[in-house]
Amino acid sequence: MQLCFDLLEEWILENPKASICTSYGVNDFKEVAIFQDYHGLPEFRNAVAKFMGRARGGRVKFDPSRIVMSGGATGANETIMFCLADPGDAFLIPSPYYPGFDRDLGWRTGVQLIPVNTKSSDNFRISNSQLEAALEDAQEKKIKVRGIILSNPWNPLGTVMDRNTLEDIVAFVNKRRIHLICDEIYAATTFSSGPGGFVSVCEVVEAMDASPREEC
Repeated sequence: MQLCFDLLEEWILENPKASICTSYGVNDFKEVAIFQDYHGLPEFRNAVAKFMGRARGGRVKFDPSRIVMSGGATGANETIMFCLADPGDAFLIPSPYYPGFDRDLGWRTGVQLIPVNTKSSDNFRISNSQLEAALEDAQEKKIKVRGIILSNPWNPLGTVMDRNTLEDIVAFVNKRRIHLICDEIYAATTFSSGPGGFVSVCEVVEAMDASPREEC
């Protein structure tokens, strides 16, 4: 193995334009050429944690040790489904929602998505009474609801959820002892940081000091 590294380092130095490695990183490339931490390269996770905090206006910080890298958002979402649910289990999801979720989250996992219908006449507001009704309906049908999935900013509406709504949802999942998954992939592409702007669920959880083990 060391002989291979020595030969590769020599080749990279002689052919810098033919390699993704520069002479600057020639001595470090071996660190990514062997088995890595399955959570992702520590340097990459540190950078992602800083970026995520910056994208949320510096109002919340992320612990790199709690970040797990994946092959894109779709892969991450599917992995979460495999981890949190069994085939036939369900997640509540406010509707309208990104239609690809049906494929991404349920195709191989066998997980069901139960729409929680919202109305344009009510500005697509999500209320705890709607969530409660959807949860109780599922329970009557003997469907085990594992949690709620949010997309914030909301795909496909392009809107953001206000702090009060997020606080109500966090309180609801704590009370019902179910999971909350919040897809914030568009957090860095919002255009207002003032009142009515994007609020990360991380800010809300941090402020409420919420815990899945606590009763609200």
